[in-house]
Amino acid sequence: MPPPDSVCTPHDEFFKEIFGDLDHARDLLRGILPPDLLEILDLDLLQREPASYLTAQLAEDFADLVFTCPVSSGAAVVALLLEHKSWAPRCPHLQLLSYMLGIWEQSEKDGRSLPPVIPVILYNGQGEWKVRELSQCFPDLSERLRPFLPEFHFLLLDLAHEPLEPLRYRFGNRSVRLALELMRAIFTPSEVKALMERLSPDDGPPDKDLAYRFLRVVLRYIFRRSDTNVREALTYVLHPAARELTMTWEEQLIQQGEQKGLQKGFEQGIERGLRLKALEDARKLREHGIAWEIITSATGVKPEDLEA
Repeated sequence: MPPPDSVCTPHDEFFKEIFGDLDHARDLLRGILPPDLLEILDLDLLQREPASYLTAQLAEDFADLVFTCPVSSGAAVVALLLEHKSWAPRCPHLQLLSYMLGIWEQSEKDGRSLPPVIPVILYNGQGEWKVRELSQCFPDLSERLRPFLPEFHFLLLDLAHEPLEPLRYRFGNRSVRLALELMRAIFTPSEVKALMERLSPDDGPPDKDLAYRFLRVVLRYIFRRSDTNVREALTYVLHPAARELTMTWEEQLIQQGEQKGLQKGFEQGIERGLRLKALEDARKLREHGIAWEIITSATGVKPEDLEA
């Protein structure tokens, strides 16, 4: 099933760049899946599927990565979902059930056996995630009616409320650790600053070229989503390689500003270039029917900004 037409937020883009890599996805799942599932899933044979099962409505709340993994009785689908709202949904099971139904309907259409689906949610919003079981959405439910509820489980990594030290030691891959720590910190400038001060290619993959690519992805996410700008980044005690990439990013932003006829100069070129990009992203998101609450959270643009 092809993904719906949508514009990726910086969170979605970073999520897919990092965890679309099979080594990163394997390490993430080894740190999240319970031991009884790890015993039957052969993560060494994990494969990413090109499909997405997000409807236009689901795309307002999630970005997804879909993997298949062999089990003794066939194959399971592991759906890695990024909840990209800043608040926890009141009853996430409704959205998850719709998502899982899309997978099963496609399997039925293709003449394949229905696979078990393991939903795994990454959430870095600030609101506390309280609902874990569907029955919690029915506070006055009679016990005699409980058998009629389609109970199922999902796995949740609530980054904003996960203690930092356990998060660091829960995952073996250093790139995965850094990515999760950054997603956890992205709304807190002081934590982003502390992370940037120790950022270096050593946080990325052992291969040098892949390490620099990883570093570029990390810096792009910081500049697009946090309150950190390039000038502030250059004042941090960055590793020389990170500093070099940051300066390259600065030059690109200035060039973008000049190409659009903006006033030359470091601060105005950077600030106006970023603002113009945010307005462009907001227009595209609005054209696709995305709610203003989500647009403002992702870009900082408010309705009156586009009317001006």
